[in-house]
Amino acid sequence: MQVGLELGGHWPDHKHHIDNLFPEMIEVVKLADKIGIDAYVMGEHHFMDYNATPSPIALATYVAALTKRQRLILAIMILPLHNIARLAGELAMADQLTGGRIDIGFGRGGAPYEFRRLNAPWDYESTREIFEERLAALHLLFGQEDVSVDWKHTKFTDVTIVPPFRQRPHPPIWLSAQRTEAAYHIAKQGYHVQMAQLRNPISYVHEMMAAFREGAAASEKPQGKQNIAFIQWVYVAKDDADRKQKLEIAYQKHRKFMGLFTDSSYAKGGRIPPIDIPGTPEDYADNMIIGTKEFVQDKVLQLKEIGFDMLMVQAHCGPDHHDVMASMDRLGEHILPLLHTPEAAAIAAVG
Repeated sequence: MQVGLELGGHWPDHKHHIDNLFPEMIEVVKLADKIGIDAYVMGEHHFMDYNATPSPIALATYVAALTKRQRLILAIMILPLHNIARLAGELAMADQLTGGRIDIGFGRGGAPYEFRRLNAPWDYESTREIFEERLAALHLLFGQEDVSVDWKHTKFTDVTIVPPFRQRPHPPIWLSAQRTEAAYHIAKQGYHVQMAQLRNPISYVHEMMAAFREGAAASEKPQGKQNIAFIQWVYVAKDDADRKQKLEIAYQKHRKFMGLFTDSSYAKGGRIPPIDIPGTPEDYADNMIIGTKEFVQDKVLQLKEIGFDMLMVQAHCGPDHHDVMASMDRLGEHILPLLHTPEAAAIAAVG
């Protein structure tokens, strides 16, 4: 199983100047390269301290200049917020600048916060229609010249991407899924799938995997072998006291996420306030990979056994920079060897 590192841009402590955000992130990138991370994952979020990465394309091209081998996965980009012809050209330019290391991932958005601030429509039917239209338009732009589209939500005339993608006909595409029906249909269309457990039980994870495999079996596989990735907060604690502290920090970040997800946060100055949620940090512990090395080893080997192709590590679940770096060191020493080497993983599973 490969391991990707999400560069999330979370900024929980406003006493620590935000000009440190990207320099500290780049330090983590360099350490991740040293310990053997396989990919960097960059999502798109606007106008918030929960995730301050409004341009994953810019971030990917910067990271590419510092690294040589990792895939640069732009996931998830919010497709309904983009001028689709312009986006296609920017993605192709990024693919050229990175030497063909780009993967691209799309979703339709999970909450109205960003849509409202960009004066974009937000409701289930509108975002679904816009997403499907623009994904179809991208495929036309990826494979043809002088493309014209006059659809309900997407219009452009006589467009050819210049320069074209370095990867032909286009980079691998990931789509986000949180329902079994979506996992099946995305896989059946030949895409890679990215999923998260959120607050669901492990039975949900098995159901999503079964749906993905069923869809992949029915696919013509236009991208070749299809992959499924599991994205989750991961922190390798030095001891149980460290685990409890980081679990509390992650719980506070989850309170912010729920405010966005339920559209019940009133944000000012880009600060996403937390909302009240049921339960305690320990109630959420089993759904996060936050613990000492033995706990994290058990969790990631379980995901590997289920069949995930990649674990997308969200290291920035709230700890300060020093602790993130220490966790990444422990990840490299105790976790990555189990996932990269089948023999080592088998030995660890036995005892």
